[in-house]
Amino acid sequence: MRWASAPGQPPTPYRAPPPPVKKGGGCLKWVLFFMGGSFLLCCCLSAAVLESADDPLDWKAVVPATGSASLGVALLPADLPLKKARHYNWRQAFASWELGYGVSSEIHDQVESDFADMSERYSYQPGSGNNFTWAPPVACKKREWQCVFDELVRDNGDDIAPLTELFRRKQQEKQLDQRQLTELVVTFVQNIKYRLPTEDTAAFGMLPPVIVVADGSGDCDSKALLAVVILRQLGVDAVVLLATGLGHAALGVSLPVTGKKFPHAGKKYAFVEVTTPGWALGALPPEYDVDKAWKVIPVDVP
Repeated sequence: MRWASAPGQPPTPYRAPPPPVKKGGGCLKWVLFFMGGSFLLCCCLSAAVLESADDPLDWKAVVPATGSASLGVALLPADLPLKKARHYNWRQAFASWELGYGVSSEIHDQVESDFADMSERYSYQPGSGNNFTWAPPVACKKREWQCVFDELVRDNGDDIAPLTELFRRKQQEKQLDQRQLTELVVTFVQNIKYRLPTEDTAAFGMLPPVIVVADGSGDCDSKALLAVVILRQLGVDAVVLLATGLGHAALGVSLPVTGKKFPHAGKKYAFVEVTTPGWALGALPPEYDVDKAWKVIPVDVP
C-alpha cells in the first residue's frame, strides 16, 4: 500500500507575457534623416508586432470570428436521440467551432462501473483532499500512472473514437496539417469546463475520458488524458505530462513548435496547458516551470 496525491490544481488563467523592452532611437533616426512623418507610423506598427511576437495567444486570435463551422455530432449508440447530446462551442483563431457528443445512460453507467472495478483492483482508498492510498499491481512497478492511464484508454477508447472521427473528417475537409489539427483538438479540450471530481466513482482524483466529454467537465489529468486519446487516435504523438509534486498534469505533443519541451525516448514533447483557454502549444505557466518536476507518461492508445 502506498500514499499518493492526485493532480488537482485549479486552472491557470492565461496571462500574456510582458512586452520586450523597447530600444529608442531607431525610429527617430529615420524620421530625422528623411524628414517625414510616415516612417514614424511604420515604426509604431512594428513595435506593436514585436510586442505580440512572443505572446502564446496569437494576437490575430482576438479578431472576432467571422463564422462558425460544425464538426457534427457523435452519438453512442448511433440511434441515441439528438437531444441527449451535449453541445460544445469554442473559438480557435479566426473560426468558431461546434460539435456534439452524447452517450446513453447504459454506456455512461458501464464506463463508471468499469472505472470502479479498476479502482478495486488497485486497492484504491480515498483520503483527505487529493490524497489517497493504493496498491498498484506488481507488473506496474515504477509505471503506476501509466498503468492507470492505459487501462482507462482500453475501457474508453472505443467510445471516444466516434468523437475523434469528427475531427478526422474536418482534418480531411480542411486539409489540416498535424499542428493545425492538434490546435483544433487542444482548443476544444481547453474549453471543457474545469472542475475537480467530486463523484464517489472518481478514483485517483480523475474522471474517465468518456465521462469528461459526456458530462462536460474535468480536471487537469482528466482533460489531459482525453486530449491524448483523441490526438493519438488521429496519429499525433502525444503523452501525459505529470508533476505530482506540483499537483498538476498537462498534455505533451511531439511537434516542431517553440516553447518548453520535455525529452523522452529520443523525442521532445512540447508542454500544452489544457485546463483553460488561451495557452498555446509550448507555453508553460511560470509557476509550473520547476526543474525536474515533470515526468513524461506515455499512454498506449490502440
